[in-house]
Amino acid sequence: KPDVVSYRLVLNAIEHSKDPNKAERAKSVLDRFIASIPTVSDPNTINTQLKDNMQGAYNSVLAACAYTPSNAGDQARNNAARILVETLRDLNNSKDVTLGPNQESFSIFMQGCTHLFRPGSSDRALLIKSALQECCEGGFLTAKIWDKFCNASSEEDVQSFLSGIEKGDGSFAALPCDWSRNVAP
Repeated sequence: KPDVVSYRLVLNAIEHSKDPNKAERAKSVLDRFIASIPTVSDPNTINTQLKDNMQGAYNSVLAACAYTPSNAGDQARNNAARILVETLRDLNNSKDVTLGPNQESFSIFMQGCTHLFRPGSSDRALLIKSALQECCEGGFLTAKIWDKFCNASSEEDVQSFLSGIEKGDGSFAALPCDWSRNVAP
């Protein structure tokens, strides 16, 4: 029976492959990984190493979606986009309250939206803005994520996002520190 390390190695290999259907393959491995974890009465008793591996597994699926080859075809790219959104949603809705998206999750998700959705599409704009809102609320905003948001969004969307902020010129340094309170070094 595969162990945690085996699942992570397989996910890492899929994430870095050129397979046009790697998003679906990665999601399938993640589902098997999650099913292999013994059920515990209190999800908060799962050890830190397992949580870190689960976080990495979700992020590998996000990356497999985000880096689906450009020439993969419409069906593979549409599936990757669907899995990207579902995976972030699943990570947000985890039964384990200590497991959720981190700065890497949000960065990869934004990259995926930029790669998989047409520039200027309403889906892309909504997903990127919603992810940034969640990212800021969770305290995971980094300069890299802010830059991805600014580069993937219209000037109007950036200004709309900043409309509630007292100070600021739109630079990362001018944003509220609270939005970055949980950023790992």
